[in-house]
Amino acid sequence: QSDCIQELASCFLDVASSTNQPLPEFDKDDDMAMRFVTAASNLRSYVFQIDPIQSLYSAKGIAGNIIPAIATTNAIVAGLQVLQCFHILKAQLSTSNKSDGNDDGAVDETSNLKKTCRYTYCLRDKTRKGYYLQPTTLPEPNPNCFVCRNAIISLTLNTQEWSLDMLLSRVIKKELGFQEPTILVGGDIVYEEGEDIDPSEYAINLPKKLVNLPSGGVTHGSVIRIEDYSQDLEVDVNVSHKDKWMMKADDDKGAEKVDDREEIDKFEIGGKKPVAAATAADSSDGAKDNIAQDPAAADDDDDDDIEIIIEDDTEKDTAAASSNGKKRKSGTEDDGNKAKKAKVDTDDVIEIE
Repeated sequence: QSDCIQELASCFLDVASSTNQPLPEFDKDDDMAMRFVTAASNLRSYVFQIDPIQSLYSAKGIAGNIIPAIATTNAIVAGLQVLQCFHILKAQLSTSNKSDGNDDGAVDETSNLKKTCRYTYCLRDKTRKGYYLQPTTLPEPNPNCFVCRNAIISLTLNTQEWSLDMLLSRVIKKELGFQEPTILVGGDIVYEEGEDIDPSEYAINLPKKLVNLPSGGVTHGSVIRIEDYSQDLEVDVNVSHKDKWMMKADDDKGAEKVDDREEIDKFEIGGKKPVAAATAADSSDGAKDNIAQDPAAADDDDDDDIEIIIEDDTEKDTAAASSNGKKRKSGTEDDGNKAKKAKVDTDDVIEIE
């Protein structure tokens, strides 16, 4: 840090004592400019605890890859995101004030955020009023969108006391409704269930505490990915650590006391819980139930009806002649006599002497 301060002061002294004026624009090949940028950026990294500290050559490589247009766009987008964060904080404060005032009207978090936040377009050409930013209301989540359909919920618990087995049985299966979950921590699978999965493969991780799991464990701020392909269900769980739990006392004063429940009952889930998609088996069961309730519908949809077609003798003779490769003449025979008339169906018995 002291070296960066000395380097920054040296750049000011060199500029003051030099007869040559510095370049009007930044150039990564200008030694003095790169010394100044490197020292200033490293001091900023010290202030905001950004690692690692860059050397002169590393900073020169980064500066050479910066495109001004992209940097400006990123700054605009980052500023708009911060403004939306202010809207969210304002809405949360308003909701908490209503709760403190014992307002009976429940406030839906999703609808409240939809009314508060805005989707902002950055326009190339200004509007008639001279604006380059055009805010609009937030659209409805698209169920076909990979980002919109993925649920994100929050989970608060003691990561040092909870084991993976407790999390699996109490939260993932009982509260969230997963049947064959796959649990990923840091992109690596720590537990998996399914038809082709050996239960003993991940059994070693079940008794482990969450902080001791592979891939760095689960700590405050960790994100756990849970998937269940049998239900077409997936969710990201944002974990928060909390080791001290308080509960309201039984007296009328409303004082708080230490929560004496078992550890497996000390947790909080925030956000909307994911809902499993309808499976093909459920659809077929529903169709069977409909048929059971309405027998007439089963008769209309019956594809097993058999229709019997009886061919007469003329069609049989025609088919036989066609199969022999000869056409049957429709009018007369070869000797000029008229063809025999078709056989007439009759129930009378004719005797020939």
